[in-house]
Amino acid sequence: MEGENTKPKILIFGGTGYLGKYMVKASVSSGHNTFVYARPVTENSRTSKLEIHKEFQELDEHEKIISILKEVGVVISTVAYPQLLDQLKIVDAIKVAGNIKVFV
Repeated sequence: MEGENTKPKILIFGGTGYLGKYMVKASVSSGHNTFVYARPVTENSRTSKLEIHKEFQELDEHEKIISILKEVGVVISTVAYPQLLDQLKIVDAIKVAGNIKVFV
């Protein structure tokens, strides 16, 4: 059985969205150190996004993204279809970090 210290750290992009919030909860429930990237919260943000944002750390700068990528082994993207091309920025940051084992 895999120990808690050996579980990979996970970064989830889109973690406050419809699918992302379930991925975040599942990752945390499984005992993984979980980080979430989400767009900044505004006054017009959905209530569910505001609630999840309070629970998890938000990363909003490219340098911070690369910094946290260097700390994780798994990246999960749950960005919505309209932002699908934003995944190219994620892939670029993964290449710079150079250590990601899994990108889903």
